[in-house]
Amino acid sequence: MKNINKYVEKAQQSGIRHISDFVDDTSDVIQLTVGEIDLPTPEKTKLAGINAIKNNFTKYTSNAGTLKLRSAISTFVGKHYGMAYDYKTEITVTVGVSEGIDLTLRTLCNAGDEIIMASPAYPAYITSTKIAGAVPVLVDTSKTDFKLTSELLENAITPKTKAVILNYPNNPTGTILSLKELAALAEVIKKNDLYVITDDVYDLLVYGDMKQAPSIVTLPDMKKRTIVLNGLSKSHSMTGWRIGYVLAPEWISKEMFKVHQTNVGGASSISQAAAVAAMSEDSDNPAKLVPIFAKRKKFITDYLEKLNIPYVKPEGAFYIFADISSFQISSWDFSIWLLKTYKLAVVPGTAFSEYAEGYIRISYAADLTTLKEAMARLESAVRSLKIFSK
Repeated sequence: MKNINKYVEKAQQSGIRHISDFVDDTSDVIQLTVGEIDLPTPEKTKLAGINAIKNNFTKYTSNAGTLKLRSAISTFVGKHYGMAYDYKTEITVTVGVSEGIDLTLRTLCNAGDEIIMASPAYPAYITSTKIAGAVPVLVDTSKTDFKLTSELLENAITPKTKAVILNYPNNPTGTILSLKELAALAEVIKKNDLYVITDDVYDLLVYGDMKQAPSIVTLPDMKKRTIVLNGLSKSHSMTGWRIGYVLAPEWISKEMFKVHQTNVGGASSISQAAAVAAMSEDSDNPAKLVPIFAKRKKFITDYLEKLNIPYVKPEGAFYIFADISSFQISSWDFSIWLLKTYKLAVVPGTAFSEYAEGYIRISYAADLTTLKEAMARLESAVRSLKIFSK
């Protein structure tokens, strides 16, 4: 038999999903792994999906998405980004942000191009880059508070660099870049004539005084070189509906359309109908989620402090990146031991590249009752480790 696509062979299964393979064989496990909110999809959004089925809105739509949804997205992002995107030519509705990542990289990349991304990095960035025939260049941010700085970016750029991927609020750390920090990156990006892909899917789930995390696309002269990825999975608890969207200049969107049309044809008509309601009638849903997550975040961080486990202070999203390096055990071995012995599933840091060794990601997208039991199990595990280490 002849070999399969060499770029696919180079790609690896997501470490997040890999840990789930072990969960499938274990009962009574508390899962704090996959980034999926426990709360239901908003009522008006669900009703719009139900009505779509009842009204037989179950056929193909325009490949790029219904005009009604793209118009709703245009209005939504105009309000939140303060920028105008033409709903006919600059917006593509995707099957989740995951398709948006793959779609963007396959459109931009030629074989051998380099794509810079901050590490820890969401696994799909790495895998999609490899499948596109490009080379992921991971920049270690562990010494800069898990933030990509202009100096780190400048040092990573080579003649082969095509684009930079940004993801703030970050998965897995929850860190956010300020406008000043983004402006410094923008100057390096413009100087080197690069594209920037910004995954803003957590941008409305932020804490403190912020209402939204800043995005590099809003800075001067950046729209023409920026592809924005966003969607409804996190902000509206719609992971299973699979609705994302890509904002890009018309000439880039035109090229993306070729890949999108060939790959998926279009997003679900039913999900698109629901998405219209999510972005209009339920547009305030993210603001309702934030205080709920804030309470959960405080509970987890207070508990980690009680256990003397350091962590990265999360400014957005719904993850805690906890430092377990003092236990002198790899993050993978720690996670498997925790799963098998205490039936608590977390994600090892190495799922987000080798630069995240010594950390685990804990999702607090679960109710407080579940989180209390989870932390009790973590405490039992940590105390047994400390006794063993003596």
